[in-house]
Amino acid sequence: MTKFALTTPVPLDHLLKFLATTQGREKTYRGVQYFARFWVWYLIRQGAAKESIQKWDDLKKSLGVGRKLFRLAKPLEAGQSAIRALENSDEVLRFTQAGRNAAYSAYYVCEMLVWLHQVGFRKVTNQKQIGDMGHKFWTAALSFSIVSSLYSLRRVILHEELLERRNRAAIAGQGKDAAIQGADYKVEKKTLEKERSTVVRQLVLDGIDIIIPLSSLGWLNVDEGVVGLAGVITSLMAAQSQWKKVNPK
Repeated sequence: MTKFALTTPVPLDHLLKFLATTQGREKTYRGVQYFARFWVWYLIRQGAAKESIQKWDDLKKSLGVGRKLFRLAKPLEAGQSAIRALENSDEVLRFTQAGRNAAYSAYYVCEMLVWLHQVGFRKVTNQKQIGDMGHKFWTAALSFSIVSSLYSLRRVILHEELLERRNRAAIAGQGKDAAIQGADYKVEKKTLEKERSTVVRQLVLDGIDIIIPLSSLGWLNVDEGVVGLAGVITSLMAAQSQWKKVNPK
């Protein structure tokens, strides 16, 4: 088994560690669900047989319902994160992060109510309205996240500019502290570059992800193919982050 794990493109033990996590499984199912959504759109455009379209549509719906099981505790988790965000000393980050997590908590509550209706446990007459409300909260959460990322990106850029000015001043001084400053400069520069990369990645992810609820609400006019691809891309991005978390090496 060790030999097999070493010779496969994706080591088996790494894959199993990834799929052993709730996040890993959820993002995998999400990616397949949105691919099925894209593929249904593609098959319809190609004039495929009804049976083929129905098969992929059923897969999409089944995964959509099943995925909600992974998020039953999410309202509490997001609510706790919202409370913790209130302790942030930065006023803008405190507002945006608390707002983001509070909106996510409300979104997950709506998702839970829709799931209870879908599995027949508790029927509700206004399922459509609850679903739309959930997508509004999802849009709000992503909007808060985008604002937070833009603000964080601005802070990183300002810090980088300050760091460059300090480094130029140290070099111009040519004193004993110049070498020390140079060493500190490299470490701090690398830290800021990593922070900027993380912020930009989150900004891109949220910017693509927001297409999905906006489309569902009718606030953005895009076809199912675009929505499906958006879901696949953001699922892969989130899965990659989770993969690195459980397989750091």
